[in-house]
Amino acid sequence: MAYEQLPIVEVDLDQLLLDLENYRIPTRRDDEAGALKYLFASEDVLGAARLILRDGYFDNEVPIVTSASASGGSSPYTVLEGNRRLSALKALQDPTIVPGHEAEIRALLKRYAVEAENLPERIRVIVAPDRATAAPHVARLHTGISKRRWSRDQQATFYYSLVDDQTTVDDVKAQYPDVEVARFMRMAVMRRFLSAAPFSDHTLRQYAASDDLAMSAFEYAYRSKEIASAIGVEFDKDGMLLPRASTPEKIASKLPKKKLSALEYLVSEFRAGRLNTRSPEFKKRSQDYQSLVDRLNGVSTAAPAQPAPPTPPAQPTPSGPSQGGASGAPGGPNTGGSGAAPNPPGPPGGTGSRGPNHPDTKDTLDLSGLDYENAPLNLKLRYFELRTISLSNLTIAAAILMRSVLEATIKVHFEGSPTPATGQLSDVFKRVVQAYGQDKSLKSGISAIQSGNAHKHGSIQWFNLIAHSADASVSADDVRQAWKVVNPLLRRLLRPPSQASSATT
Repeated sequence: MAYEQLPIVEVDLDQLLLDLENYRIPTRRDDEAGALKYLFASEDVLGAARLILRDGYFDNEVPIVTSASASGGSSPYTVLEGNRRLSALKALQDPTIVPGHEAEIRALLKRYAVEAENLPERIRVIVAPDRATAAPHVARLHTGISKRRWSRDQQATFYYSLVDDQTTVDDVKAQYPDVEVARFMRMAVMRRFLSAAPFSDHTLRQYAASDDLAMSAFEYAYRSKEIASAIGVEFDKDGMLLPRASTPEKIASKLPKKKLSALEYLVSEFRAGRLNTRSPEFKKRSQDYQSLVDRLNGVSTAAPAQPAPPTPPAQPTPSGPSQGGASGAPGGPNTGGSGAAPNPPGPPGGTGSRGPNHPDTKDTLDLSGLDYENAPLNLKLRYFELRTISLSNLTIAAAILMRSVLEATIKVHFEGSPTPATGQLSDVFKRVVQAYGQDKSLKSGISAIQSGNAHKHGSIQWFNLIAHSADASVSADDVRQAWKVVNPLLRRLLRPPSQASSATT
């Protein structure tokens, strides 16, 4: 293409118009005031104005314009590139055009009163014959990517920026009747809410405030009233946060500890990729959804204990002196004595007993049936700790200890064999697959541990995520599910290799 030099002319500021077609959402052609509101809200025009006052206006990047008239006359012009700088200059020339920021603009003008005297009323621009001619140049200035439709986040910022003391949400709805304004308002206020939430992890706050967490994805969570309530937010019919007298930032800063913890968990699950728009946790009436709501509200999802059966009437005791003492003393029901205290507790599962609690109702893991008495001392101590560790208070520690127990048990099991297991969990587990991968009773569990992804509780990837990722979170139920996967294999590995091998044949 032959080089064609475009003309550069000097134009009055009031003859330069913002490019309304740059806003790739439904908007009125004459709504320059709305465009200014958006630019101030999302493009830091106030910052540009401050720099212009402090350092002066330099036209090393000359705005690109084209004729705004249908006849292609010389004026006025539409600014295709440079709308941010033009908005700053216009506001500095007349602060009343941006009512929501008028006080800030006037404060800048007062602070830089001397510099403000030299503000330009005319600037140089490059005049393109039409949009098509200017498009490649504008695209090159923006990292070489052609203009794209605004993201939903950008659209939300635009609509939210229109609301001020003079413009209500109903006014915006009236201007844009075909737009889901309330939805975009929810997106905008949630972004501000997340940006101000006092997360204990500053990297999580940065993630929540950035485009990395798309509101079009996060809305799958907060559009549920139960999830929204769990993280401390409530919307009105316009999509604004309640109470309306406050701001999203103030509401976030005063979150109770429990709701902040729920919010941190929810956002971290999005960052880790375990929650997304396709997650079953966002399908109401599903068990996954209820589990997520319970987790956010700090409610245990453990199965309730079964009610005790009615106690049968006490049997009369034979007359004569008792050979035992009080219940539980020598001579009681567990010592073989002939006498018994009234209504003694029977053995588990016996007459009058409610039976043992369901393992999922306990705060510790159930290690019954695991024969680790003959394990080396240090391994035995790990089993003792795993048996007593609190799942509610030391959840992550329990998961990491379980991983350690699994890896150490594998190494001990094969240490006397011709091919001992060495290395990390993923390395030593190959020896397990080689020895027991075809065992019908273990095949499914071994496959789950070896091949399961990071969402599969008890898999190598899951253990590695918990042990090495600062973003990983785990619940007591997650640990219990992992234990159900690992437990059968540990039972086998605690046997001597000869016994374990013969059991597989």
